[in-house]
Amino acid sequence: MSMFLSFGGQTEIQAQGRQNEKKYWKQIEKAEKERSKYIKKQNKERDKYFRDLRKQEEKYYKEALKQRRNYHKALRRKGPPPWAKAYGYDARNHIYFADYRTFYDPYRGGYVYIEGGNWRFSVDIPSFLVNINLGNARTRVLRDIPLNRSPEDLYDDYDDDYWN
Repeated sequence: MSMFLSFGGQTEIQAQGRQNEKKYWKQIEKAEKERSKYIKKQNKERDKYFRDLRKQEEKYYKEALKQRRNYHKALRRKGPPPWAKAYGYDARNHIYFADYRTFYDPYRGGYVYIEGGNWRFSVDIPSFLVNINLGNARTRVLRDIPLNRSPEDLYDDYDDDYWN
């Protein structure tokens, strides 16, 4: 008889186990639904972020193109610097005036020079070059520097022999 009771107790435990198992699977199902909702929400937010990013990039590149066009218009309006004819200069490269440690930067349309140990930029010719005929000055055309880079940033990369 003790076996029978024992067996009956096992059945009761098994029934409770099945109920607990059903609760467990319901919780798992509920968690999966919540996870699915969360993932959908995250995907929507990610898609919105990338759409906004794409719009910003389009706006940026549109503005950059506009600035580039304005630069070329201004260059055509302003014309080349007075010394350009002497060198057949066509504003496609930077010019380095070696004797005066001065660059002409066609992208910005001005001169870059050292003053007080710091690089300075001026649209107008620097005061120390005013009475100098740059058409006769020793120059170097810098073809290896892209126009959108500042020549003074790369000054230290060259040997002294390069500049002399």
